[in-house]
Amino acid sequence: MHDDRVLMDYDFHPDESSVRIFRTPDRGVLRLDNQIVVTEALYDDAVLRHYAFADTWFKVNVTTDLAGNLVETGDAGQRFAFNCDIATPMERAAASTFGVDLFIDVLVRDDATSYIVGDQDEFEQAIEHGLISRAEQQGARDGLRHLLELIERGRLLVWLHEIAPFAACRPPTSPPMTRGPVPRRLQPEVRRTWASSPVS
Repeated sequence: MHDDRVLMDYDFHPDESSVRIFRTPDRGVLRLDNQIVVTEALYDDAVLRHYAFADTWFKVNVTTDLAGNLVETGDAGQRFAFNCDIATPMERAAASTFGVDLFIDVLVRDDATSYIVGDQDEFEQAIEHGLISRAEQQGARDGLRHLLELIERGRLLVWLHEIAPFAACRPPTSPPMTRGPVPRRLQPEVRRTWASSPVS
């Protein structure tokens, strides 16, 4: 990627009529290939590092300080350093990535082992309204099981660090999120995860 380019991340929530678009300037892109994408950007006082994978049904967002130490965000009643989204496997096309949020979130404290699972009611409502397919329902459940296994075995932080080590950094400031039309590849009955699960 060139210095003046950005990575475009298209994040579709099936209960919304538009897609969320996150842009990361080139120097915030730590890894970009067809299997794993890792980006980081500065949001106020915290660094948000984002991991997306072509072979898992979840994405991971981690907050650190500029020295690379985990920091918790959220309100007094719900603090977390990891915000994990159950989602379809990442797709990449050149300098763009694509994914569908499948509603369930897993929030993990800075010890990397204490967690809560949220928005399961929204997941069930999405099923009732036909917003996600049977294959995506199964993928979401598989992804949740895989993610909780990593957390409960104490492997989550180690695994992420092996992919892109946590260290002192100078990330770019995050551009504001924008919205746009839903790309065809993310639309119901068209997206590749609608009819079958491509990965376990």
